[in-house]
Amino acid sequence: DYQSYKNMPTKTFFNLPEQKRDALIQAAFEEFSNLDYNSASISRIVRELDIAKGSFYQYFQDKKDLYLYLLNLVSEAKLALLQKTPPLKEKMDFYEYLSWLFEISIDFDRTHPVFSRLAYRAFYGNSSIQDSAIDEIKQASTKFIRKIVIQGVKQGDIDSHLDLDLVVFVVDTLINAFNHYIPQKMGVTAQILADQGSYNLDAELAKDTFAQLVEILKFGLAERQNIDYK
Repeated sequence: DYQSYKNMPTKTFFNLPEQKRDALIQAAFEEFSNLDYNSASISRIVRELDIAKGSFYQYFQDKKDLYLYLLNLVSEAKLALLQKTPPLKEKMDFYEYLSWLFEISIDFDRTHPVFSRLAYRAFYGNSSIQDSAIDEIKQASTKFIRKIVIQGVKQGDIDSHLDLDLVVFVVDTLINAFNHYIPQKMGVTAQILADQGSYNLDAELAKDTFAQLVEILKFGLAERQNIDYK
């Protein structure tokens, strides 16, 4: 639901013919996924579309407004994929579902390279708007995590006596930290991720490592026997 986002195009944008709206958004995705925020240019986008620069400001307040809206669209696209992808089995507990979500997310990055590069530039790049961009991504992530944590409590997978906000905080913090940990583990720099997205990440290693993180969430840090992490 795009109306739930604070960064919105104007009504004039939504009144455009669909083909023109799509062309503008596609050109913007290409610009921001191939260049960092500071280097990306509205002038180049409108020149590519052969429209007057003044027309752009009838659709978006400024470059930042457009950029954050693109991040919203990436979040929406990933959520749509999650909603339409059938689960591995009919009923999954919270921990199985969390692992499944991560695998779908990895697959999304592989099959949507433009979206992936944009998101990775926002998360790992170094620009004047990075804090706003990361906050935009994290807000959507936290909201979704809260939803699945509540479901986990209802299913009896998470102790209902635990403070719900604290559980959301723990899961959210671990997942966000994991996004920095896994590239470091693989020796991939933030700059490479910003420039190339997930291309240089070992997807299978990432999935196996995330499986260990889920085990820690489920069982804690106490020693366990006969667990195969591949």
